[in-house]
Amino acid sequence: MSKLGIIGLGRVGTQVLTDIQQLNLFSEIVLIDDRGDVASGEALDHNHSQGLINTAHINIHSGDYQDLKDADFIVIAASEPTDKNNGDRTLLAQGNYTIIKGIMSQIAQVTQDAIVLLISNPVDSMVYFANQIDYPTHKIIGTGTALETSRFKTIIADHYQIDPKNVEAFVIGEHGAHAIPVWSKVRIHGMELSEFEALNHSPAIDKAHITSIINEVSMDVFHQKGWTNAAISRVTSYLIQSIALNQRTITPLTSLSTEYGLEDGAYSLPTLIDKNGIVQRFAITLDKEEQEQLNVAHEYIKQTIHMAQQ
Repeated sequence: MSKLGIIGLGRVGTQVLTDIQQLNLFSEIVLIDDRGDVASGEALDHNHSQGLINTAHINIHSGDYQDLKDADFIVIAASEPTDKNNGDRTLLAQGNYTIIKGIMSQIAQVTQDAIVLLISNPVDSMVYFANQIDYPTHKIIGTGTALETSRFKTIIADHYQIDPKNVEAFVIGEHGAHAIPVWSKVRIHGMELSEFEALNHSPAIDKAHITSIINEVSMDVFHQKGWTNAAISRVTSYLIQSIALNQRTITPLTSLSTEYGLEDGAYSLPTLIDKNGIVQRFAITLDKEEQEQLNVAHEYIKQTIHMAQQ
């Protein structure tokens, strides 16, 4: 039976636990947090729901890194506290650099087999740092722009008043202000936007406006409730389910980058994943503006990496 470890039981890690529990994919879930009472308290709270008819009986408990030696998945959601007055993810870089390298060092001592899913921000830089530890690169996966992709599809769908699942679109680059909506690849159920707008008599979509708000909408959530956790947790659950069931899903994710000559960094590209982790990153054809935006995003991520190491 499968085992999951969750490291960091803040608002994000706890929401991941809640969502993952409902997938019924794991027989054991180990919770690790430097606040031991929080980990044991969350285990107790979630165990209390197992008397319900629609909840599987899972061994959820607090533990330590040695308990991860036979884990199939490890989710890292540990982070320094976020400043509620400033949602800039890069402000977490320096503190989380130390946290992530410490966590990965302890993971690497007990296993080389688990799929490691990184949520901690700034996630692109954290993926880069995680790969500085001796651990299989194809097993280190950052959630990257998978969340921006869902937002992008939803915003487009709202404009056309259609189901977001009919929108074929994705975002690459940085998880943050330098996320890049790839407009050149957007389709509505296979139709280019101009064709769909003509057939559906829809007003032309404002691409520049939507591009400008891809990251801003997350800040709306942050400033209104003080944090974001629901959507990123669903992204994490989706990825775990896809990998565990070996569905060979393609979605934008962050891992070490070498494409387009942009090396020594990490950013999101459409990525094929299977039960073993990352199979392939796709260096898709970009138009001139998209390529320029990716160059800027890569440089920004490299600057964040450098800043974190100071």
